[in-house]
Amino acid sequence: MERVDWTDPDLQRLVADQEREIDARYGDSEHASHLDAETVTVAVLARDVESKEAIACGVLRDPAPGFEAGTGELNRMYVHPDHRRRGIGKEILRALEAVAKERQLGQLVLETGIQQPEAIGLYTSEGYRIIDNYPPYEDDLDSRCFAKAIGEEG
Repeated sequence: MERVDWTDPDLQRLVADQEREIDARYGDSEHASHLDAETVTVAVLARDVESKEAIACGVLRDPAPGFEAGTGELNRMYVHPDHRRRGIGKEILRALEAVAKERQLGQLVLETGIQQPEAIGLYTSEGYRIIDNYPPYEDDLDSRCFAKAIGEEG
């Protein structure tokens, strides 16, 4: 795992790959989360051990837009298709949760799509629970929002 700036070219390549995949699944090119260097608290990359190519990413925003202080938002969770089903997504998720603990956040929230069962499976297996869709996803029938308490775990 490697922490990088939002402007990192490898991160931006993975974000573009993720957007293309989302567009293909949902037939939509409108991306609701407006991330930039000012809204991203931390971004993490995973690299292939041999090639050193960036193969997965995720970001944390603190605070999550529309939430009170103490709630962060996970975003841009993505693993390149050639590297899925190897636990890399779980490693990214846990790295971002560790950052949330460092920042003394009490809760993380995230949004994913109903046509992403692999993502939903990851989040539920890691203790995230379904919550009401939060803005800007409250009227989006393709969205599913999750939350997890962070602070009180051992």
